[in-house]
Amino acid sequence: MLNARLSDIGSKPDAPFAAAQASNGEFLVAKTKDAFSLIGIAKGNDILPVAEAVYREGLRAKRGGFTASEYSRARSEYLSRLENQYKNRNSTPSTALVNGYVRNFIDNEPIPGIENEYQIMSMLANSIPVEALNMAMAELMPDSNVVVLTMLPDNGQFIIPTEAQIADVMKSVAAENSEPYVDEVKNEPLIPSLPAPGKIVSTADDKTFGGIVWTLSNGAKVVVKHTDFKDDEIMFGAVATGGTSVYGSEYDLNLRYLPVAFMTTGYGTYTSSDMEKYLAGKQAFVGIDLDDYDRTLTGGCTPKDLPTMMELVYMTFVGLNLDADEFAATQNRYAPIYRTREADPQFMFSKRLTEALYNSPRHYAVDANTIEKASRDTILNIAKEQLANAGEFTFYFVGNVDIETLKPLVEQYIASLPGKAVAPAEIKPVGLGLKSGSGTDIVTQKMDTPQTFAAIVVTGDLPYSSKNQKLASIAGQILSARLVKIVREDEGAVYSISASGGMSRIGDNCVVMQSAFPMKPEMRDKVLEIIAGQFEDMANNITAEELNKVKEYMVKDATEGLEKNSSWLSAMEGYQLRPVDTFTNAAADVSGVTEDDVKAFMKELNKQNNYRVFIMDPEAAK
Repeated sequence: MLNARLSDIGSKPDAPFAAAQASNGEFLVAKTKDAFSLIGIAKGNDILPVAEAVYREGLRAKRGGFTASEYSRARSEYLSRLENQYKNRNSTPSTALVNGYVRNFIDNEPIPGIENEYQIMSMLANSIPVEALNMAMAELMPDSNVVVLTMLPDNGQFIIPTEAQIADVMKSVAAENSEPYVDEVKNEPLIPSLPAPGKIVSTADDKTFGGIVWTLSNGAKVVVKHTDFKDDEIMFGAVATGGTSVYGSEYDLNLRYLPVAFMTTGYGTYTSSDMEKYLAGKQAFVGIDLDDYDRTLTGGCTPKDLPTMMELVYMTFVGLNLDADEFAATQNRYAPIYRTREADPQFMFSKRLTEALYNSPRHYAVDANTIEKASRDTILNIAKEQLANAGEFTFYFVGNVDIETLKPLVEQYIASLPGKAVAPAEIKPVGLGLKSGSGTDIVTQKMDTPQTFAAIVVTGDLPYSSKNQKLASIAGQILSARLVKIVREDEGAVYSISASGGMSRIGDNCVVMQSAFPMKPEMRDKVLEIIAGQFEDMANNITAEELNKVKEYMVKDATEGLEKNSSWLSAMEGYQLRPVDTFTNAAADVSGVTEDDVKAFMKELNKQNNYRVFIMDPEAAK
């Protein structure tokens, strides 16, 4: 509840901190001691206003307690998440179970099991009044045993407070007469009025993935696949071809910032902060992603919260909003942080790497300049234009979804959206992605600990098929294993190194193999020579042993994927963009790959001569 208050403060443009958090657990420097902690991150170069603000909110909660409405939301959210774990208990991942045993062994943490925990905590949560929590909050912040710790760069740009100054701030805040917290909650409906429902005009079978396909009166299509993998999970997605490639270079900066802007999405008159309160106790979400050549929505919910998710889907198309104050608050929060990060060699490596690799600045890394100059109106207009015609989209529902329950919801919330049937937008790559050709870029960067950062990126354009998609991943994993053995273990040139390979359905140079890592500067030339040599060697030498290790892992992964809603949804959405099934027979496709297949793949990739190297060396000492 206190974190929700801090989040509300942080959503205002004049927030005194970039981020703040409250927690109760192990003390930072002593595992054997518990502590209630208030943490804040400065927006500027002065930490004292942050300490003042977070301490003030802690004392406000201690003295005035929490309101009944705050507690109701927090309790509903806690019980909703607990119920979700309970209903999905038969498909709990092994890692979650193992982590429970580890915590029990290390910290003597109880492991009652979700069946017992659900029953016990449901009973306790519903019987504990808000007054009891307020008494506990008062005990969490005693007047003694208070430690104030500040950590900030000693680079001459930040104000380093004295112990006396910190003590004065704490004393001053403690002497204030804290006003009780006022919980502001919107009561009006998220959707003021709904239009008349549309209709499902035809039904067909999805023969590839075993679903049902509805065509709606507004031209949209809906694909439904019922599964029993998880009792309490429905996954949602929507896909349309076409995308932001239609916008000229003058939109690059705002397209770069667009994913950050969508982190605080509102709907209609509801801000992002309002939506957090509206969704308390409801396990439902919808997100948006606008790429160069496609537009997608992603979401999920429990079966009982399906109506809420459908509201979010509807409002994404007709009521998407970015509150002006929240947009400015996000800019004010992140711009100073990213200014500071420009002194971090790892951040600068990522930033300068994208600038060297990509044709279009819209794919460069977000930096402080991007954040400060982003335009709310431009980004909102882009989103509304991209979502203007729901008839261009295919909507997917995968999981424990009841068909008869879904039908009227689809007709009310999707078929009623503005839209008309149109032919899918043709995908025409226009050179916004990774650069073609070979070359080496070398830059320098000031570093406290000298090391060389390197990236090798090899791209190619091969026919998209299930086999080639598997070969790209296999080749990347074989290369990764070789680099670990040779560069790390034999040469000792790096602390860690890996490589990856993949193939996308659409875009420029759809095959990408890459490796990025820091290393000893004196080993740079030798390591680069080794990696280049491995690309050449893999076109001629692949052993059965190294291939079989990768195939064994990928067959296991593919088999497990057949029982995951997320895997089915991803496969169905991908098929919509390019109708190639890489999923239903994935295990067999992997099993059929031979050493000669990998060698031929690497030979074709190397032949295209798209081998790019990016180096960031430490700046020479002056």
